[in-house]
Amino acid sequence: MRVNDILNEALKLGACEASGKATDWKSLSWLFFSPQGIEFCKQHNYPSLDIFRQMDDSISSFGVYVDRSCKLDNTDVAIIGDCQSELHFSGTDRPYKVILMHGAKARIYAGMYAVVKVENISGDYEVFNDGTATVL
Repeated sequence: MRVNDILNEALKLGACEASGKATDWKSLSWLFFSPQGIEFCKQHNYPSLDIFRQMDDSISSFGVYVDRSCKLDNTDVAIIGDCQSELHFSGTDRPYKVILMHGAKARIYAGMYAVVKVENISGDYEVFNDGTATVL
């Protein structure tokens, strides 16, 4: 699976021409986390779980976990497929993004005024909030 293969398929599904500017796995992952990328993936349920599995080795270092549970603190993350993850967010350094797709499950612990935006495309999650955090 190559970056161009992913982009060409996305363009066929109606992705904007600016998507073609992604040239490597890092820029493709950045595009996935962008508001436009999230909206596109949500609308088209794309990429499929099979495509994510083919990309796994290339995208895991950019915060995209496929069929792999993780325990993370204060980082943007996409959790894809058959996994259960534990995510902790605290503080006001910046807002955080969590993307769940293709059945991924997460426990999200938020506190100390953290702001967390959850994009639940097709997953499941529960939130444990200390009462100060905002989880959207």
